[in-house]
Order: sequence, then C-alpha cells, then structure tokens
Amino acid sequence: MTIDDFLRTRYKPFGRTVPELDCWGLVRLARASLFGRSMLPSYSETDPDDKAGLTMAASEVREQGGFKEVQPRPGAIATGWRARLCVHVGLVVEADGRLWVLETDSGTGPTLTKINGFEVRFLKVIYYDSEI
Repeated sequence: MTIDDFLRTRYKPFGRTVPELDCWGLVRLARASLFGRSMLPSYSETDPDDKAGLTMAASEVREQGGFKEVQPRPGAIATGWRARLCVHVGLVVEADGRLWVLETDSGTGPTLTKINGFEVRFLKVIYYDSEI
C-alpha cells in the first residue's frame, strides 16, 4: 500500500483493517506496509476515547517493542500528550521531500499534517522508533 491508499481510508473507532481505521489502526498498518516493520499489537479492545487505556497501550508497545525516543524521521510513531495521557498517535512519513505526520481522527479523517502543525496541538509530542 502507498500513503495515498491510507489517505483514502475513513476513520472508524476500533478500526483495524482497511478501509476503516482509527489512529492506532492506521499507525500499525501503515508502519508495517510503508516501512516493512513488524506488525504492532492490535489493541482492538481499547476504546479511542479511553485516554488512560491508550496511555497504557502506548507504554506497553514502547517497552515490549524496544522503542526509543528519537527526532522526527520516517517510520517513527508520533505520540501526542496532554499532561500524563497519550491522547493521539500518528506516523512520520516523507512526501514531496518533507516530513509529515500521517494521522486520522473523527474530525478530519486521514490526513497528512506538517510536523509543526501536529506538535502545536499537544502539550508534548514524543517520537518513538524501534529502529535505532
């Protein structure tokens, strides 16, 4: 699949398969498809509105997958934080010679967002990658 294929999907809570994906569903499929990385756990039972549950899932993936904090780069997972809660995730991709965050949510559906546009929406953004 290509970035354009992911941009043609639509947002659906708990979505884990094309054409219906939530933010985690998009990240896990796009990361595997676009970058050849191993498929991350589904967490299909985690409600996108349960921010404490999302934070716990993000912590588990980080610890079990050997993820480290990195600067934005293709294949890195962008995590958006409010206080101690991870509230959103996206995937850093390169398109037209620039870095973007491929993301989806109920308000916009799938989109490419400039790195600084993603970062201003959250109190903190941390990028993680397992490929160091």
